[in-house]
Amino acid sequence: MKNLSGRTLYGADVLTIINKAIDNNEFNNVKKTDDGLYIDNDDTSIKVTIILLKTNDKEEITEVVYDMEKLEKAGLDKFVSSFGITNFECANLEYHSNGRISKITVKQIEI
Repeated sequence: MKNLSGRTLYGADVLTIINKAIDNNEFNNVKKTDDGLYIDNDDTSIKVTIILLKTNDKEEITEVVYDMEKLEKAGLDKFVSSFGITNFECANLEYHSNGRISKITVKQIEI
């Protein structure tokens, strides 16, 4: 994957990252939990976590964290239609001991 640090990403870019991670996990036969979440194997697995912003009843901005598998199950088309041009940033990258990316966290920048 291209260098994600310091780049503004759009919802469509986040969708591409999710799809590539899922394709990678399927290609490498990464096992899943009973809940359908990919299990970290410290080798080839990739997890993507998305932090979305929302306004609560008190008009305060709060963060809601989603795993890529939950968004996939809900329908990635809905994600793109809602967040396609929304700005995101890469908030965190983690690596396996072999140097491969293990986890990508993207965060919505603004509501």
